Amino acid sequence: MSIGQILQSIADVLGTGQGSLVLGIAALLAIAAPVADRYVIRRKRIHFRVQYNSKIGLTPVDLHDGAEGKDAKRADPRLVQVAQLLDRMSIVVIRIRNTGSFDVAPEDFETPISFTFGQRVIWDARVSEPTDHNLRQLVHDNMEFFAAAPDSPTPAGDGQKLATVRKSLPQRLTAWLGTGQPGGQQETTVPPQAPPQWHGVRLARLSLKRKEKFKLVVVLRELADDRASGETSKEVLRAGRLAGGRIKDEKQQRRITWPVITAAVGVLLTGALIATLITGASRPAGDPAVPCADGALNIVGSSAFSPIVGTIAQAYSAACPEAEVTTEPTGSIAGVRELSALDPQRRDRLAALSDGKSGAAGGELIGQSIAVIQYAVLINDSVGVEKLTVRQLRDIYAGRIQDWAEIRPGRSLPIRLVGRGSESGSRRTFEQTVLGTSEGALSSDSCLSRDRVAQAPTIRCERGTEAQLVAAVAATEGAIGYADVPTANAAKIGGKAVALAQLDEVYPEPSGIRQGYPFWTTEYLYTRGMPDNGSVLKSFIDYLRSPTARAELQDKGYPPCIDQHGQLHPLCR
Repeated sequence: MSIGQILQSIADVLGTGQGSLVLGIAALLAIAAPVADRYVIRRKRIHFRVQYNSKIGLTPVDLHDGAEGKDAKRADPRLVQVAQLLDRMSIVVIRIRNTGSFDVAPEDFETPISFTFGQRVIWDARVSEPTDHNLRQLVHDNMEFFAAAPDSPTPAGDGQKLATVRKSLPQRLTAWLGTGQPGGQQETTVPPQAPPQWHGVRLARLSLKRKEKFKLVVVLRELADDRASGETSKEVLRAGRLAGGRIKDEKQQRRITWPVITAAVGVLLTGALIATLITGASRPAGDPAVPCADGALNIVGSSAFSPIVGTIAQAYSAACPEAEVTTEPTGSIAGVRELSALDPQRRDRLAALSDGKSGAAGGELIGQSIAVIQYAVLINDSVGVEKLTVRQLRDIYAGRIQDWAEIRPGRSLPIRLVGRGSESGSRRTFEQTVLGTSEGALSSDSCLSRDRVAQAPTIRCERGTEAQLVAAVAATEGAIGYADVPTANAAKIGGKAVALAQLDEVYPEPSGIRQGYPFWTTEYLYTRGMPDNGSVLKSFIDYLRSPTARAELQDKGYPPCIDQHGQLHPLCR
């Protein structure tokens, strides 16, 4: 059952005046609930996110000059010693920001925010990328370091300042490297004093104005066998409580929360109330405001735009029971070709959707602009990248960049391209507006490896529809692809493991086009000649220009090309 049918069913049940009053009160309460939650109950919010948590590297394995046999030279023992030291060291970067509606003061904390790192010991810390210098100084001066282990020489409640932590660095290096003699040999048999061990950092006296943020960078070394190798611990635990608010890990936030649910219910009830007030308890078989016609119409073409046209077609068919309008997502180029080959006697029975002007359109085809369609570059969440430049995208699709480690710090992860076939208007738009050239050869069926063309410069697979492409990007580690923005947003909201990337620091949203966002085009509806008056095709095209259809397009994220005054949108010219 569609949303429209649900709204109509509720309207039928609550069609009386008393029912409308109850419905209005319920809608008001449902919509007010998330507002009250944010601005009255939990007005203050602090979000944090562990953006980086990995070892420094420089493994001590195979430290030699690369020669084989008797000519091979072993590494300097001191280099091996330093490598063993760094192999167990790691860096953690935590972003902390005020996402609430009010400033947060020190007295708002029932207990300060703190982070502990398991068996890893803190060697150093610093404040990075603060909103302003005053925030940097405030956090720097009030950081407290403590020991979480019960047998530690520093009690958990006895916090030490950053200056004390940094003063212990020489002592730590001496304890590890000895007194500086070659090979770490000691001149004396007296063992060095064990340095203090801090496992956690507490952000005391923290105050954050609305929208303020900073990053906490911590250098750690794991308490383990000094000759151990492999990955270090990843444990990061947060403690702290904010009175009248929340402290949340952005990576663990639920995508669907009760404020979202209540708001959705409120919108649904409001729609039902409007339907009740307009239509009353029943709806006539036909809508006299719609210029209806009798017959059948099939609309082929763009798989990106077919879903929204299908929704509008259902509304049109409901208003015009004698008309049947169906959609078939065959791809922009294939749709236009099918229309070009159509028997002229059936020209009012078929139309084709195309993402952008079609080069396959012959002289008899007429294209009418319908809406602006904007696309987003999608990246699998495993990558950890949410920003790209157009130059980076071009290098990725040309095979000049083949691993995500070349773009962001962290582990090596092959880049896997998920694209569309040659009949896709979305692909054509991507190649024309972003790449300036072809996506490249089809080298993979699985999207995981070059299982078709072993020598291809990229791992690139293809999927037939946008829905299949989005599913492949979400399911494939290291994958990147593209889809129209409404489809991409719906996938993100629906829990798909994808991120919508900024391009050259501009978000994929309608306002971004005026800021230079390149990945967009105009959606066209092609017909074979001008449709006859009285045909379903002519009636449906008129309906696409109606306030009802324009509102549906705008609501779903496709700015209509014709406004309420009949003027052409500037982007559609």
